[in-house]
Amino acid sequence: MSMRILTDEQVKIVSENKNVRRCSNKSIRYKKQFREGAMELYNQEGLAAVEIFESAGFNLDVIGKRTPNRLMNQWNSSLKPKSACLRQIVKPRPSEAARRENNVRKLKTRIAYLEAENDFLAQLRARTRKQS
Repeated sequence: MSMRILTDEQVKIVSENKNVRRCSNKSIRYKKQFREGAMELYNQEGLAAVEIFESAGFNLDVIGKRTPNRLMNQWNSSLKPKSACLRQIVKPRPSEAARRENNVRKLKTRIAYLEAENDFLAQLRARTRKQS
């Protein structure tokens, strides 16, 4: 979310643009046709986001110089299918044999730790007996 707060004059200027659906002091809503057209120009034709917004009649001093790039990234991520995003994040589950092998390895490690702890405690008890 942008920290930019528009003045009433700036809201009026931005609202007059044909590609704006609604504008307030804190946010600008763009028309769906503009978003889709901008995404097509950006992704398929390779135009820069700043060029697209300037050609659409937006004053970058009012909406912000970084806003076009931020919006293109935001709109791009919202158009990606959810399953593609999940595939990148979620790791495949290991097979049953791999899980069993991992559990056996963890249990052997735990047993070795507990045996070492028992040996240490036995040595400690032996020392306290010698001192008494």
